[in-house]
Amino acid sequence: MRRRRAVVMILGAMLSCFLFAAGASAMDVERGAEKIHAAAEGKRPFPVLSAEYPDMTEADSYAVQKAYSLKRLKGARPSGFKAGLTTEATMKRFGASTPFAAPLFPEGAMDGSVERVVVERASFGVLMLEAEIAFILGEAIEAPLKDAAELREKVAAVAPAVELPDLSFTDMKLLKAVDINASAISSKAWILGKQVPLADAPDLNELVPVVTLDGAEVNRGKGSDALGDQWKAVFWLVNKMLEEGWTMRKGDVLLTGALGNMIPGKPGDYVYSIEPLGTVRFVVR
Repeated sequence: MRRRRAVVMILGAMLSCFLFAAGASAMDVERGAEKIHAAAEGKRPFPVLSAEYPDMTEADSYAVQKAYSLKRLKGARPSGFKAGLTTEATMKRFGASTPFAAPLFPEGAMDGSVERVVVERASFGVLMLEAEIAFILGEAIEAPLKDAAELREKVAAVAPAVELPDLSFTDMKLLKAVDINASAISSKAWILGKQVPLADAPDLNELVPVVTLDGAEVNRGKGSDALGDQWKAVFWLVNKMLEEGWTMRKGDVLLTGALGNMIPGKPGDYVYSIEPLGTVRFVVR
């Protein structure tokens, strides 16, 4: 009898611990989204939600991202979408096994097709720079695509682009990929270069993107850095965002991820060259 009673007590204690842990770690999507939105509105570092919710999943992070993005958009549509953590190095850095995707917010669009763009560091918490390639849609996309060939028919142009994420979090040491994804992959701003009609575009995977700061090279990559193939990357991005409930319109911009490394946005004059596709010039001050 005593043994049976002891076993029952042990099992009861274990069940209580399990239920407590499950309750403590259950993701509160709305609360998480509100915390991120408040940080963005107040220009404060994003919270590291995984520290509060240790069992936070990829699905949780997308649910928070969607709720946060809708709050930030306030009824408007995204200007496009971006892929992030698309290289093995960045996935490894943040403990991810997959890339992520998020909206681009309308207020972040900067036109670098004609003149040099000025980027103010003061408007960022932690300004980072990514050399990328942008795809511009010529048609709306509202249903999943079967392959990259189908996607090609809907792309009107491509262009050099520089993404300017704000990688500002309360604790970088605890930061995980799901935290970055929940914040819409730190989506802040981007510079779009001159558009080239798709029919006139070079082989994107063979391009060599180079970024210089005050004349000195600070980043070099290759067009295929994004998931090993530009068309694979943009195809994945489109279908992932459709899966998350977004739709796309003519003119939307699709960024496929960093080519080379993500680098800190130090003050100075930058030139992003990815010839023969084009060049983007900007200054950080």
